[in-house]
Formats: sequence, structure tokens, C-alpha cells
Amino acid sequence: MWDLRLKLPTPSLSLLFFNQIRILLRKKIIHHCRGRAHILRSSSLLINLLAVAGPAAAAAAYFIFGQTLWAVCGISVLAVAGMVKQSLRQPFGLSIVLFVFLLLNFLINQLGIHYPYTNILVLAGMIGLFFFTGLQWSGLFFLPGKSGKWMLPALISGVVLGAIILLVVFLVPAALPTNPVPRQWPIDVLLVIALGYATFSALMEETIFRSLMVAFAAPHFSLPVAMVAQSILFGLLHFRMGEPVGVPGIFLGSAWGLIAGWLVLKAESIYPAYLMHFVLVLVVFIGLIFSEISLSKRNIT
Repeated sequence: MWDLRLKLPTPSLSLLFFNQIRILLRKKIIHHCRGRAHILRSSSLLINLLAVAGPAAAAAAYFIFGQTLWAVCGISVLAVAGMVKQSLRQPFGLSIVLFVFLLLNFLINQLGIHYPYTNILVLAGMIGLFFFTGLQWSGLFFLPGKSGKWMLPALISGVVLGAIILLVVFLVPAALPTNPVPRQWPIDVLLVIALGYATFSALMEETIFRSLMVAFAAPHFSLPVAMVAQSILFGLLHFRMGEPVGVPGIFLGSAWGLIAGWLVLKAESIYPAYLMHFVLVLVVFIGLIFSEISLSKRNIT
């Protein structure tokens, strides 16, 4: 009779040993991968935190506390890291553009250059950076988009916000230490200056904040978050510059930047923000002109 039962080979000790080694190596690899994933998540969280907190701290140090050199040096660390390391260029995009903005302002102030040349030089430098980084021209919102639909809301927003700024200036005199309107100049000359200043201010500041800064920040943040970021920076800028200054300047400047950014998002174009800025500055400037005229008449009588 033939024995038809299947005889399985008995595993050798060497085979058992190598199986144990394989199992241990697999566990080690899984543990290493999990640890690496945890490290990557932690580093990503740190990068995102630096991408937001770094520019905020630098802007506060520069515009509120007056630590201009420390602010430029601090934000330069993130900016250089973003320029050198390709993987950091996107998250540190806002840091790069803020570094260039603060550095240009710092150098211009050190050279004793005054307004309006400051804005011209800052705008020229930021446009140069824009072309250097290879961003898309369409991201600057210069296309007409839905501008026609949002021109009337922009006009109304400019008038209303301009009136609110004048009200704050009159109720809180400390927010306007000195009236920038020359009291002795003829009113027709002042009105021409108001038109020119409103046009220049709108073109310079809207292009810098609502166009260029958003274009640099948008690749990392969503467009709404980028608009909020530029509005906060615009508000901090008005702590020491503009009408009014101080804490009212921060809140009103941030509200101004937020409304202008909202118009840009809705219209998909910069032109309604230009109109709002022009009207707002014109309302404030004319209000200050007539307040100076009435003050002069009261002093004479």
C-alpha cells in the first residue's frame, strides 16, 4: 500500500530566526514612518504659525512700537528662508513681500526722502519683486472684471467711511495732532491739491496693498484670508501716519482696507477700490479744508 498523506517539511531553526528578524524590521519601519509623519505634521504646524505670526509681529514692531531696525531684521530671517528654500517660498510669501516693503520704507526714511517719493519708490520696488518671483500678472486684479456692478457701492462706501473718519477726527482731536491743510492757501488751490492728492494716494496705496500684497499672499492663504491680512497691515500703518493716527487710525485703517479688499474680491478687479479710496480721501481732505477755514474765521472774529 502507498502512503498518500502529504508530508509537510518541518521548519528549520534558521527559517524561524529569519522570520523573527523580518517581523522586527517591519515593526521598526512602521514605527519610524509614524514618527517621521508626526515630525512632519509638527514642522508643518510650526511653519504655518511662523507664516502668520512672523509678519504680524514685524508689522507691529515697525509701525506701533517704532522698532524699525529690529522689525526689518526679524522678518528678514523668514524672507531669506523663503527665498533660499523652495519648499518655504509659498508659506513665507507674505514674509517676503513684507520684508521688501519694510526694508524700502526703512531705507527711504534713513535717506530722509519724504512723501510722495516714498510711495513711488516703494511701489517700484514691489513691482520689481513681483516680476522677479514670476507671479502671474492676472493676480494683480487689473482686469475690469465686474467693476461696473460695484462702482456705486464703492462710491457710497468712500463717502460713508470718509464721513466717519471726519467725525472721529472732530470728536477725538488727539487723533489729528496737526491739520495737514495749509490755512493760508487759497481755497481753489487747496481743492486742486485735494484732487491730485486723492488720485495719487488711491493709485499708490491700492496698488501696493490690495493688488501686490494680496498677489504675494494668495498662493499660501486663501484670497479672503489674504485680504484680511493686508487690511490689518494697512491699519497698523495708520498708527503713526495718516488721518487719524493712534488706535483710531488702526481700527479705521483696518476697516478701510477690509472694505476695499471686499470690493476687489466681489468685482474681481482693483478699480472699485481705486474709486472708493479716491472718494474717501477727497471727502476727508475737503472736510479738513473747510474746518480750517471756519477755525480761521473764528480766530479772526
